Amino acid sequence: MKSMKMLMILLIAVAAVGGGAMYFLKDTTAEAETEKAPSAEEIAAMSVDTDIITTNLASANNYAVVQFNILLSSEKAKEATEKRHAQVRAAIISTVAGFEKDQLVGKEGISLLEKELTLKLNEIVQEGKVERVLVTEFKLQ
Repeated sequence: MKSMKMLMILLIAVAAVGGGAMYFLKDTTAEAETEKAPSAEEIAAMSVDTDIITTNLASANNYAVVQFNILLSSEKAKEATEKRHAQVRAAIISTVAGFEKDQLVGKEGISLLEKELTLKLNEIVQEGKVERVLVTEFKLQ
C-alpha cells in the first residue's frame, strides 16, 4: 500500500514538473519568435534602395538593368552604407558585369546574384553587416 502511494506521488510530481517545463518552453519560444520578426517600419529604417543601374554583361552584346534593396543589420550600418554610395554602386556594377546572360535567367539566376552581392557588399560595409539583398528591378537584354 505504501509503495502504491509513493508511486502515485511520484507520478503526480513528474506530471507537474513536465507540465511546468512545457509551459515555460512554449512561452519562451513564442517570445523569441515575436522578437525575431522586425516590423515594416524597422525594415524600412535599415534598408537602402539603389538607383537603377544599367551595365554590360560578360556575354557579348548583352546588358542588364537592375535595382536592389539592401537590408542592413542596424540603422547605423545603413547610414555608413549610404555614405559609401559610390563603392556600393561600383561593387554592384562589377558583380553584375561578371555574369553572362544565361547565368542570370530564371529564379536560380536572381538568387545567385543576390547571394553574390550580399557577400561582396559585406566586404564594403564596416559597421554592421548586410543581412540580405533583394532584386527589385531586373531586365536582361
